Amino acid sequence: MSTSLRQKVEVLLQAFEADKESCSFEEYKEKLSFDCELKNAERFKAVVEAVCKYSISSEENGEEAGTVHDEGSKEMSLIADMIISHLNHGYQSSPFLDFAEEEMIHKILGYVGYGKGASGVFLPGGSYCTLISMICARHHMYPGVKETGLDHAIQVIASENACKSTDEGALMMGIGTNNVIKVNFDMITPRELVDIIEKNNIFMIISTFEISEDGTVDTIDKFSKIMRKYKIWHHIDARQGGTALFSDTYRYLTDTFQDAHSITIDFHTCLNLNQQCSLLLVKDGEHLSNCSSITTPFQSGRRTDGFKLWLCDQLDNLDAHATALFERYIESDEQLSEVSDQS
Repeated sequence: MSTSLRQKVEVLLQAFEADKESCSFEEYKEKLSFDCELKNAERFKAVVEAVCKYSISSEENGEEAGTVHDEGSKEMSLIADMIISHLNHGYQSSPFLDFAEEEMIHKILGYVGYGKGASGVFLPGGSYCTLISMICARHHMYPGVKETGLDHAIQVIASENACKSTDEGALMMGIGTNNVIKVNFDMITPRELVDIIEKNNIFMIISTFEISEDGTVDTIDKFSKIMRKYKIWHHIDARQGGTALFSDTYRYLTDTFQDAHSITIDFHTCLNLNQQCSLLLVKDGEHLSNCSSITTPFQSGRRTDGFKLWLCDQLDNLDAHATALFERYIESDEQLSEVSDQS
């Protein structure tokens, strides 16, 4: 690290510790106006101090609903972010960062219970994970869609309380939000589900495992035979509840994960890592490459966010933190507490 960079980092760390001040959006133009006479180091100091002074973090501004903070993991992921930024510049990522991601993917695949041929990829956010899972599901049902496209409407079934990413995926894929069929998986019967399937072109079912917006847990084991019969792709949105995978105490709650075709986990949500760190797991990894050629040996131009999770796993007793965090989720989530008690 150069002397100049060290000096700038020291200024930044001091600015982080300074008192904060809130202001309205309209006031930013005045607050962030700088003397044009300031040069080099003085101007850098003035800009950084102002940015940090008037930037209120989510913790200082009140916790978001459903967020459980863990200071240790947050610190490790902040350090990891610095390392990524230092090593991951340009279009070619450091091979070590790719190795670290692969190590974590392999570990989590083992927790899920996926066998040989399973794969995963860290993507920029849970919504993008949902989108790629939908593309995989479409390719699974219609293998030639990449070349020929579709000449008819297709539909996806999702929980009525599912994250908005399902609608966003349908919009981006050209499926249309009207072709997202919302159901209550606790209320619908197998016969009713079959009726929906036979009257439509269902290619995918998306269930949830405790997502942050509603804390919904969908128990859809009763539909497993139906999904196999109609060759429907099952995706689990476990963006927050995925914490249970890291807990020796609560991993049993995820026993049905191994039957799903794909799973989304947001580690910046469930483990309070720095934005962003989202993982898509796919039971048949060939779909990731076949449906959109998304995987390459070294993914140039992609930020290796999975390194944050790897560093926390190496230095921060991630399994113990996950257990503590999940216990706090259970305490604050009545429906998940009922599922835990029943298990």
